[in-house]
Amino acid sequence: MKQLLCTVIMPSKEFEEMLNHSYQEVGAFDADILYIYTDFRHFGTYAAGYKNRNEFCKAFVDQFLARGQTIVLTTFTYSVEGRFDVLNSRTKMGAMNKWILEQPGFRRSEHPLFSYAALGPEAGLVEGIGKSAFGYSSVFDRLKGRRTAFLHIGRPVSLGNTALHYVEHICGATYRTHKAFRTEVYRGEKYIGTNYSAFLRRRDVPDESFEFDFSKAAAKLYNKSLINQVGSDLDLSNISFYWYDQTIDCLLDMFYEDPRIFIKSNFIGY
Repeated sequence: MKQLLCTVIMPSKEFEEMLNHSYQEVGAFDADILYIYTDFRHFGTYAAGYKNRNEFCKAFVDQFLARGQTIVLTTFTYSVEGRFDVLNSRTKMGAMNKWILEQPGFRRSEHPLFSYAALGPEAGLVEGIGKSAFGYSSVFDRLKGRRTAFLHIGRPVSLGNTALHYVEHICGATYRTHKAFRTEVYRGEKYIGTNYSAFLRRRDVPDESFEFDFSKAAAKLYNKSLINQVGSDLDLSNISFYWYDQTIDCLLDMFYEDPRIFIKSNFIGY
């Protein structure tokens, strides 16, 4: 049966107090940098309390920015050819991801497939990255050692985290391969470069898609009490917080123990 979502008329101040309490409870104000995932299928029902989309999106992050924290969101475009403009290419992601590219002073990384945008005092860390999406001097590489944490707002942790591909890159997962793209990268009219690469699923193994599956890894993170959460995955009301460095180390251990931990397959190749 299809779930019906009802619009909730809640004054904006009351909604933001509810968010503030949830952020405090999970520890979100303790991080210097927050890598944020959002899904508004639940929280979007509260948008009626705001005059426009911009004000609604700001409500989720203004408390962090006011405290001097930096926020990072995905702004992927998957531009495998043609031109990618750091300043003007639109993302194919959700409402918050589009919103951040409309904000004064946003900073954005140059990777034409997997770009990230940031706001806050450390936002510059996403600029001037290396050409490998998950390798040396990538956004993932630069987030290490900076009191970074993941924050999921309405998106269950089990649905995935792009950081698993960073772990696969470090570990040399044999079901992935490096591929460079001729997409030309610009910042406005300034040419930045080309041949940015990513560690992508192999397509040369019969009957194998190597579709990712983060549910097994997420269950282990919960079992190790690494994730602080309020709300529920079932109705997408969850707010989930977990530390970046601690999580990466744990995912590395998981992969070395079982190199199939992140895929829906029993494939092992050497």
